[in-house]
Amino acid sequence: MEFYRKPVAVARPADEYCAECDAPMTGDEAALNYKLVDKKTTRLLCPTCLGKRLELKPETLREMITLFRKQGCTLFSPWVDIDT
Repeated sequence: MEFYRKPVAVARPADEYCAECDAPMTGDEAALNYKLVDKKTTRLLCPTCLGKRLELKPETLREMITLFRKQGCTLFSPWVDIDT
């Protein structure tokens, strides 16, 4: 039996909006909410608002997105190494 794998998009478009400031969010920023808060959360926050809640800088949260992507977490868009 062959297993079928769906093609994975390289980057997700902005598809959500912050529940507090209504800023557009990428799919990876929404995935960060699922990863750090709860997988069933429906109230998504942008990195700035999420950072205020978690007492972290937005830059730190964006670095976490990169780290999780490089680790291969399936909540985030896949990491594509341009050098290879």
